[in-house]
Amino acid sequence: MNKLGLVSKYTVAQCKPHKQKRNEDPVKNELNREFDGQAPYAVVVSDLTYVRVNYKWNYVCVLVDLFNREIIGYSAGIHKDARLV
Repeated sequence: MNKLGLVSKYTVAQCKPHKQKRNEDPVKNELNREFDGQAPYAVVVSDLTYVRVNYKWNYVCVLVDLFNREIIGYSAGIHKDARLV
C-alpha cells in the first residue's frame, strides 16, 4: 500500500497509553490474594477503565470496599491523572 500511495479508510480506535514511568517503587503485597475483607472499609481497592464518549476517550475510576464488594465511590473525566482518582 505504501508503494502505491494507498491509505486505508477503515481504522480501529486504539487507546495509546503514556509511556511515562510512574510509581516504580516496589509495593509490599499486603493482601496476598486474600480478597475477603475482615471489616467494612478495611480494604478498599480501585479500578480505572476507559470508554469512548463522542469519539473521545473518557476515564472512569471506581472505588470498591472488599468487605461486601460495594462501590463506595467513583469519578469520571477526560484526563487520566491523580485528580480523577
